[in-house]
Amino acid sequence: MFEWFTLLVAVLAALYAGVARFIQNKLINRQEMQDVQNESKRLSADYEKAKKENDKKKMDQVMKEQLEVLPKMNKVMLGQFKPMIIILVIFFALTYFVGFVDPFVKDDFVVTMHDDGKGCDKVSGDGIFSGCFNINGTNYGKWSILFNGKKSGMEPDSNSSYIIYNVDKPADTFIEAAKGEPLIVSTDKKTYMPGEEVKLYAQSDRNPDDTEVSATLDNGTAFYVDLPLSIPIINVQRIHQPYWWFILISLILNLILSAVMGKMQKPAATVPKVME
Repeated sequence: MFEWFTLLVAVLAALYAGVARFIQNKLINRQEMQDVQNESKRLSADYEKAKKENDKKKMDQVMKEQLEVLPKMNKVMLGQFKPMIIILVIFFALTYFVGFVDPFVKDDFVVTMHDDGKGCDKVSGDGIFSGCFNINGTNYGKWSILFNGKKSGMEPDSNSSYIIYNVDKPADTFIEAAKGEPLIVSTDKKTYMPGEEVKLYAQSDRNPDDTEVSATLDNGTAFYVDLPLSIPIINVQRIHQPYWWFILISLILNLILSAVMGKMQKPAATVPKVME
């Protein structure tokens, strides 16, 4: 399951990189863009030269020519936006599809949390939502927990944590970054054994009478890819979430395609014209 999904995401990323490059080559007039850039550079150089020579007449003439170039430049800029819109639509469609078919979320389960003083909750209306479940099965390791707090008509708050199930040390301690208003989350302890009860807590600053809180557990199955080398600057070697894997593969392939196509175009640009 893990291998085929990782390969599927990589293949989709490769297709996206190829399609994006094809769309850019078909819809963007690179020659027109290069001509406008060259003309703009020439006018800038002419203006600087006239400025040094204190030739006001020449400066005015160059300024006039620059104003005439602006519509061409705007046209070129707008011409680049059209393919970018198409490329972004394809990107969001593919990343949505990747998330939709992600097999690692199929076995996730949700614990509804309450602040009513019943069950796992100790005090009603104190702003601390509680939930519990019995942990079982053989998916030993780290279980990630995504807490969501939602108030009517507002964007949900979220925060993450994890528990350790029947192992001495988890493979990693990665958790998603918090979003929205502060949502303080915790568990009654960090390590659990089969059959034990896990207690979850989330504290929200919003009115508890108008707030819903839930916790989604990954059941010990989560997507990740270990890279052979750490990514420079950010020092990351394990990729979490399939969309980051998709973005990384498409970025690398896009850079490779750019380098290859650049080399292919250079000889054609340097071939001298045959005089008739």
